[in-house]
Amino acid sequence: MNFYRLFLGLNITTFLLVMALPVNAADSSSNDEWQFGAEVYLWGASLDAKPTGGDNIHIGFSEIIDNLDMAIMTTLTARKGKWSLLTDIIYMDLEDDQKGTAELIGMPIRTDVDVEMKAWIVTAAGGYTVMETDKSSLDLLAGGRYLEIELPLEFKIGPAKVKAKPTGHIWDGIIGVRGKVDLPDKWYLTYYADAGTGDSDFTWQAWAGLNYKFKKVNAVFGYRYLNWDIDGSAIDDLTVKGPVAGVKFFF
Repeated sequence: MNFYRLFLGLNITTFLLVMALPVNAADSSSNDEWQFGAEVYLWGASLDAKPTGGDNIHIGFSEIIDNLDMAIMTTLTARKGKWSLLTDIIYMDLEDDQKGTAELIGMPIRTDVDVEMKAWIVTAAGGYTVMETDKSSLDLLAGGRYLEIELPLEFKIGPAKVKAKPTGHIWDGIIGVRGKVDLPDKWYLTYYADAGTGDSDFTWQAWAGLNYKFKKVNAVFGYRYLNWDIDGSAIDDLTVKGPVAGVKFFF
């Protein structure tokens, strides 16, 4: 049921993106007009988070799918000549409930831990093409990344109940590169990497994808890694990584 909700949410997002973009956008062969693109994807990610003063929290991809309430993952791009814009948006709402027993004064006591995670990850950057050939291109990027994360925890030990809500809001400036390399037939490679700092001590991201051109859309399969070293916020460290599969639309 949760996977169905994820699939439905991704398709609704695709429809909204298509409706929001101009229907008369320029053909991709023209460098004098704006060209637009939208990508909707499923990130088979695992998540590792370390709340300040707490133990590491690991959520694997299977757990994310089992306990996913909502996910929106999309990338919007625009290009005119050598200039380009990119916005990547991820929203996740996860919830898990773990039950067990603990022994207190020689007696078993029922325990219940409710874990919820809500996160917004938004990366926005402007780019300029510094190298372009018939088979490849390379852009330099500069922009910023925003992270908002909540990790509400509720511990129940017998009749006692304790709540905690580590929360973090992080802004970072980033610089990076992205590029494309054409392969034989309808295949091509894409890559992206950025790094930066600001509210966090250091953040970096890297992904690479193998793409295939269909008649109206492109398919992409790849791997993505995203990390923050925050140290001193409500969250000390956060890593999201895993394979990516998606579709691209161009206008």
